[in-house]
Amino acid sequence: MKELQPWFETFRFESWWLLPLLLLLPLWAWLRGRWAPVAAVPFSTGDLLKPAAQRTRFRHGRWLWWFRLLALALLLLALARPQVEKGMKDVEAKGINIMLVLDFSSTMNKRDFTMEGRKVTRAQALIKVISEFMRARPKDRLGLVRFDAEAFLVSPLTLDHDYLIQRIATEKNGRGTAPGSGVLIATEHLLPATNQTKVIILVSDAEQVNQGPRPEEVARAIAPLGVRVHVIQIIDFKEMATVNLSRNEMAQMAKLTGGQVFQVADFTGLRSVYQQIDLLEKASFKEGQQRVYRELAPWLVAAALALLLLELLLAHTVWRKLP
Repeated sequence: MKELQPWFETFRFESWWLLPLLLLLPLWAWLRGRWAPVAAVPFSTGDLLKPAAQRTRFRHGRWLWWFRLLALALLLLALARPQVEKGMKDVEAKGINIMLVLDFSSTMNKRDFTMEGRKVTRAQALIKVISEFMRARPKDRLGLVRFDAEAFLVSPLTLDHDYLIQRIATEKNGRGTAPGSGVLIATEHLLPATNQTKVIILVSDAEQVNQGPRPEEVARAIAPLGVRVHVIQIIDFKEMATVNLSRNEMAQMAKLTGGQVFQVADFTGLRSVYQQIDLLEKASFKEGQQRVYRELAPWLVAAALALLLLELLLAHTVWRKLP
């Protein structure tokens, strides 16, 4: 498993090409020993110094030299940027653009949906499901258009989904149905998103369109623009078997733009459709990942500075060399 992977298997030097600089240190040590300073005062013989030449426990100067050499080695290692992998990190993915076109006509006030054990209107069920859909797509830009006899832009494309959820809860139902007008407004706000996926989700319980342009005409106009329309129709159970999709204007809008049409008759079906669309449109982009590494260089620099400070402290205190 990933969490049991030994640290040394994920260890690396980001700037490994700086590691050969470490070879300069033994060369420097060799040259320093070869060119060691000679005595300033020559003697004809060293016999007179033998009584004073007692061996000490260690040579202070050599220890101080090794402190400095080790500190330089640590600094060179820090320059090579040693790292240990600490996991995977999601790369910010480019989401898709979705305009929600929602029916708030008077028929959406029909109380025939059951949600959490109580009867609610179609509009209340729609608001509940739409809110869940928004929360499930935090990286997508979502916009909102509402329509009855007329269509209005509630919000352009935004990542502020909390605002959309609060705003949609305040919508009131009116009279008439103009889905074509709503789709045209949504398309207008999708067009600036060039080279990106552009989706419209149209929700309506309209049996017939009595306001605005015909949905099929709108679909033929926006199809070349790369806008895909998914249509969700809310109908009664008893009507499901009698609906002819080939003559249904809403269904033709989805067909002409490369979208899909769904028919629902209850809250569970409505939620299920949004889950299907969620999975369908998530296939339109990929979310990358990258490895994340923990930098070890600061620890090496801290150790090197500690050694240099120790060398300086000892050289001027207990290991101080008198002239």
